[in-house]
Amino acid sequence: ADKAAADKAAADKAAADKAAADKAAAPMSAIVEMAPGSGAPGCEATDECYIPADVTITIGGTVTWKNVDIAPHTVSSGTAADGPSGEFDSGLVMVEGAFSYEFDDAGTYDYFCMVHPWMQGTVIVE
Repeated sequence: ADKAAADKAAADKAAADKAAADKAAAPMSAIVEMAPGSGAPGCEATDECYIPADVTITIGGTVTWKNVDIAPHTVSSGTAADGPSGEFDSGLVMVEGAFSYEFDDAGTYDYFCMVHPWMQGTVIVE
C-alpha cells in the first residue's frame, strides 16, 4: 500500500510540475493595440505606441494587432532605421481594423509602422 501511495504521490507531483511548466510557457497568442494617439510623435518616449510593445509567444502562435487609434497604421517587420525585412507586412490597417500573423519559427522579430516610424515593437517566439 505504501508503494502505491508513493507512486501516486510521484505521479501527482509530475502532473503538477508539468501543469506549472505549461502555465509558465509563452502563450499561443497575443493581442497588441495600436495605441490611441500613436499617429503623432510622443508615444515612443514611454514605449507605448504598440501596447504592449514587446510580446512573447510560442512557436506556431499568433499575434493580432488591433488599431484602436484614429489613424491608419501598418505592422511591418523590420526597423525604421533598416526598413522592412519582408517577413510580414499588414499593409494599411484602417481604424478599428486588425491584422494577425502566425509565427512558425523561433526568433526575435522587430516591427514598426511605415506611416509612423516612431512606432516600434518586438515579437519574441520561443
